[in-house]
Amino acid sequence: MVTIHYQPRQKTALWALALGLCSLLLVNLSVWHKEGVWRDGEPVMLALAPKDPRSLMQGDYMALDYVVARELRQALQHDGHWQPNLQGWMLVTLQAQGAAVYRGYRFTNTDIDMTGQQRLLPFKVRNGRVRIASNAWFFEEGQASHFNAARYGEFRLAHDGELLLVGLRDENLQPL
Repeated sequence: MVTIHYQPRQKTALWALALGLCSLLLVNLSVWHKEGVWRDGEPVMLALAPKDPRSLMQGDYMALDYVVARELRQALQHDGHWQPNLQGWMLVTLQAQGAAVYRGYRFTNTDIDMTGQQRLLPFKVRNGRVRIASNAWFFEEGQASHFNAARYGEFRLAHDGELLLVGLRDENLQPL
C-alpha cells in the first residue's frame, strides 16, 4: 500500500508564487505598452481649460479640462445625445505642432472619411463630465507656480486610438 502525503502548505505556496509571477508579468506588459505609446505615439496637443484644486490625500495636482471636451459636451447636448454613461470618438484636426481643433463626434470608429490631418480621439462621459484620457496632472509639492503656465496637455496617440498624457506645455507649445 502506497501512502500519499498531502502537503497543503507547499501547494498553497506554489499557487501564490504562480499568481504573483502572473501579476508581475501583467504589470510589466502594461508598462511596456505605455512606454511604446510614449515613444512611438503621434503627438497631439489639447488646449487646457485648467482648474487647480489641492488634495491633502494625493499631494499637489492640477485638475485638467480641455477646450475640445467642452465643445464636445455642447455638441452632444445640442444634438440630444447627452447621456450620463456614453462613449465614442471625437474627430479633431491637427494644426501646427499637433494642436487639435474639435470637428465633431462619432459613436463608432469605422467607415469614417478623414483627411490627412484628422484624427479620432476616444472619449467617455462619466459623472456628468466628458473624459479624454487623463483628467489630472500630478506634480511635486511646491511646483504649482511652475505649472500655472500650462495651456496645453501633451498627449501621444497610439495606432489603436489609445491616448496617453505625457506632459504639459505653455502657450507657445514649449514643454514645462
